[in-house]
Amino acid sequence: MIGDHAFCPTSGASLSEESHYDERGVPQRAPATDDPVPLTTGGTRSSRRALLRYFRRCHRRHADPDGKLYGRASLALARLKRTANAREGRDEIVWYALGERLARHGFEVAWMHAHAEPRCPDCGGRLAFERGPSGLVARCGLSCAHGGDRLDEIRGLVASLHERAFPDEPTPPTDDLHVL
Repeated sequence: MIGDHAFCPTSGASLSEESHYDERGVPQRAPATDDPVPLTTGGTRSSRRALLRYFRRCHRRHADPDGKLYGRASLALARLKRTANAREGRDEIVWYALGERLARHGFEVAWMHAHAEPRCPDCGGRLAFERGPSGLVARCGLSCAHGGDRLDEIRGLVASLHERAFPDEPTPPTDDLHVL
């Protein structure tokens, strides 16, 4: 993931708070790990291994380790990553679909809210939230060509990914998603 929740897209290691600048002046952060990995600012599409390590690390901040949860998350992530197309493959979409899958199997997933932020599905930019006539509306905070509610589109991507990855289960209505 990128932004406030950035982690190494290859290993899943936490990133340092300290920025290092390359020869072009681009800030990058060092993974906090003993493995020799390059500097990074995070990524929009991480490996299954990296997402699973991030999932475990985040969960341990909220509860004791849970082998059953981690096993279920590992299997679900494998299916989600294998199924995701280009737009659905972004870390936050996979994260929200994983939360939906785990919630449907009776696991507590409210803690997952704190570890991902929805981003514009087209450009990856931060979202700007405003009150609309029917509730909260999220628009792209950058100069993205799409001016509609980006949360509706994100919900649709999550539901679509979940439906294709787990065709044996009913499609979750977009308004009833547990994590988003």
